[in-house]
Amino acid sequence: MIKQNQSKLNALHVTIDILLSIASCAASYFLFKIIFGEDLIQLIGYDYRLAAAIPCATALLQVLFNKSFDLYRSYRSTLFALEITNLLKSGLAVFVVLIAAAIASSMLFVFQISIMFYFFCYTILSGLYRFALRRLLRYMRSKGYNKKTIVIIGINDCTESFISKIRTSPDLGYEILGYFDHVPNQKASLPYLGTFKGLSEYYKKFHTDEAIIMLSDKSQSSFAHIVAICESWGVKFSIIPNMFSNFSSRIYISSFDGIPVMSMRKVPLDNTLNKFIKRFLDIIISLAMLIILSPLMLLTAVIIKLTSPGNVIFKQERVGLGKKPFTMYKFRSMRVEMENDLSMTEKHDDRCTGFGRFIRRFSIDELPQLFNVLKGDMSLVGPRPEIPFYVDQFRKSVPLYMVKHYVKPGITGWAQVNDLRGGDTSIPERIKHDIYYIENWSVAFDFKILFKTLFKAIFSKNAR
Repeated sequence: MIKQNQSKLNALHVTIDILLSIASCAASYFLFKIIFGEDLIQLIGYDYRLAAAIPCATALLQVLFNKSFDLYRSYRSTLFALEITNLLKSGLAVFVVLIAAAIASSMLFVFQISIMFYFFCYTILSGLYRFALRRLLRYMRSKGYNKKTIVIIGINDCTESFISKIRTSPDLGYEILGYFDHVPNQKASLPYLGTFKGLSEYYKKFHTDEAIIMLSDKSQSSFAHIVAICESWGVKFSIIPNMFSNFSSRIYISSFDGIPVMSMRKVPLDNTLNKFIKRFLDIIISLAMLIILSPLMLLTAVIIKLTSPGNVIFKQERVGLGKKPFTMYKFRSMRVEMENDLSMTEKHDDRCTGFGRFIRRFSIDELPQLFNVLKGDMSLVGPRPEIPFYVDQFRKSVPLYMVKHYVKPGITGWAQVNDLRGGDTSIPERIKHDIYYIENWSVAFDFKILFKTLFKAIFSKNAR
């Protein structure tokens, strides 16, 4: 129900963003013409309108990055400044990609300026649109337009979370009138409307648009009776079972030979096309990185060999996709006698050599894992793999830990760019971020993580 309404608003956002992107292309052309004049366009011997079509063709890229930076959700409960900040991040990401493409294709500098014009035009137009939309929604809500009334039937572990979502998203236009249950619940933050037996009488006296059935485990026997009452009075109803409090909010309905099947967790990378795209990008990018970084890797190998005894490459068994073990490669950063120490790494690890601390500081020790990516054992982005000993320990003590093995492990991940790296960070928090990545994977999300990894490797003071 809420998702449907938010989806409609998101569809509007996407449509407007595409139109604004096209409008920004046109604006960038006229700005270029006004500032530099028609003579420059003729002098360089190139139809600038063709160059203007380049950012125009990136409208879909703009939408992808907008989605990656969480711009297609309700911002009613947050400050406008946060929405603008995310809009700027998305615009900068598109700007960087366009500039990189322009440089790679040897495009003239004047055309690179047009990309800058596009960035400023789109950011200003999109910011004005989102500000105007906020004002419009606020005005409509104040006038009571399109408001729907809801009653909650039953109280379970999901109720308070649902109430909070409704209250912090008034732009969805729902008003909760109260709740029905066997007895009043002191923890409920809503008016008590009566027992289930009084539901029919309530529908008779008061208009209700929709009902949300949220029965606890003890009240399941009343389910059929409640559904019958809702249907007899023509009240639409949705069901949020108590068990959903333990699962992701991304619930999917499919069918098996005509029988409805409810999936608690959808993994985008189960899709064959998505798998192919991710694998293709892994191969192309890892090959490019190996070529570009080969001098650095060779220099690192030489220094390791000269500064401490032992092998240059450290090999260790890790657990990967489908809980299958594989051998992971790293530049050796520890003293040889410490290689069999299975303790988790920490920020200031005494087991490291002097040069080992340096290569860990900038994540240079992880570069041999590019060969793991080429072999297919790992991906550039994904949950970090763990050694079998810890997998067995965390499986018993950390809820949902094994979900991380739904996808290939990565050199970097969503948890790592959010400073959840090393033995002194929270394992449950890491898993929460890993699951978020698994359920929200997209190409844009992968690039976002890769960019953040690069910046953190260079600038972060917390790098290990």
